[in-house]
Amino acid sequence: MWLWIPGSPLRGRAGMTVTGMQPLRLLFSPAGRLSPQTFIALAALVYLAGVASHLLTTPEVIARTGLWPFIAAQALLIWIWFVVHAKRLRDTGRGAALAAGVSILYALSVALLIIITASFYNALAGQVPDASSASALGLILVLSIVAVLLGSPHYDLAWLMVAVLLLVAFLPIALALAVTLWAAARPGMDGEKA
Repeated sequence: MWLWIPGSPLRGRAGMTVTGMQPLRLLFSPAGRLSPQTFIALAALVYLAGVASHLLTTPEVIARTGLWPFIAAQALLIWIWFVVHAKRLRDTGRGAALAAGVSILYALSVALLIIITASFYNALAGQVPDASSASALGLILVLSIVAVLLGSPHYDLAWLMVAVLLLVAFLPIALALAVTLWAAARPGMDGEKA
């Protein structure tokens, strides 16, 4: 029924430790519970895979395959994040609503990122013949925005819009990390802590 990770017990519906033959259920079914140790290991893997998925947005990959591999990877990772957190929250005696809410917020953030990335690369496609130049322009744009925010002697409407957009971009990430840390620190229904 469940995949056993050495040193990290996984509890079934009745709260007992089980092993099994269906490892996909661990990552794709929100039913069941997770011990703190298993949750921490799986959450770390999801975050590492999320960071690695941004390699799918390099200009070389986008030129060959478009944004579809990144979109698929993000959809899969958002679902796995939800499943892992729903199981952990269930183990702490709470429902999965918090995990669902954060997942939806993060999905909306990824959708915004995809829209901006698609429009950015479409605008540059006719102007920049070199994919590495487009990447360099993107980095310069981000650094310029941060420099403007940090060094602006006056705060006008443009500064406020940039600040709001940066907050919208980073808030879901910060919220997801906060929920992960909070869920990892909560004792399970059996009183087990990480």
